[in-house]
Amino acid sequence: MSKRRELEGHIDSLADIGELLGAMKNLALVESRRINTFIDAQRAAARIVESTLADFIADYSAHIAPPATHGEVLCLIGSERGFCGDLNQRLIAESKAATAGAQIVLVGSRLADAWAHDFAASIPGAGFGDEVQNVLANLVATLTPLLQGSRQFGPPALSLLYLGEAGTVHHSLLPAPEPRRGGPRRSHALQLTLSPQAFHAALIDQFLETALSGALYDALLHENQLRLEHMEQAGHRIDEQLEDLGRRSNRARQEEITEEIEIILLSSLGGSDT
Repeated sequence: MSKRRELEGHIDSLADIGELLGAMKNLALVESRRINTFIDAQRAAARIVESTLADFIADYSAHIAPPATHGEVLCLIGSERGFCGDLNQRLIAESKAATAGAQIVLVGSRLADAWAHDFAASIPGAGFGDEVQNVLANLVATLTPLLQGSRQFGPPALSLLYLGEAGTVHHSLLPAPEPRRGGPRRSHALQLTLSPQAFHAALIDQFLETALSGALYDALLHENQLRLEHMEQAGHRIDEQLEDLGRRSNRARQEEITEEIEIILLSSLGGSDT
């Protein structure tokens, strides 16, 4: 009886784990849908900023000059939570060619735990879509002192590295790109209440925030998709183990029944001899 009871106890434990994984999978699926909603709104805002930047450059390019950069800040966006496979290890492997000489900023506690080299700063990442804006504010506050240029040298360049649905994303943010406006040229230039230089600086700040926000959402969505795949694979393995344990439990029960029959037969034979 002990062998069968042990198997049944193992079956009950795995079944409980399977139910927990199923609940976690459903939550991850809901979260992916919510993140996609956030991404749609963020991309709409990014298009407005990029369009405004393109219009401004088309009208006032003579008033601004791209700053000379010195050095680089590289921001890596990893995971804050677990159950996402080897995401952080893959990101670290992809970063080897890009981190030489750069100041490293790590986003995500799991990434920071797996990082074995020096870094300039580390902040917690977003576990859910609702947390992205708080992480964005923390990231901007962390990057601001690192992006200050000195009197002798210009500010450093800024780039992002993270894993998205299409693979590794290495996105250069600063110096900001100069998008070209499509379509016919407007008859009148943008009317500004600020100087072109002040307006450009504020617009670059807005561009930087929308780009960072988009990267955080994209990275979180991919992380959540990996989490879904990881839990689905784990669920399949549990189902396979439950099936195997069920067969073993049935065999153990058959062996017990056979043993009980043999005992009854032996007892019957012994009684007839007397």
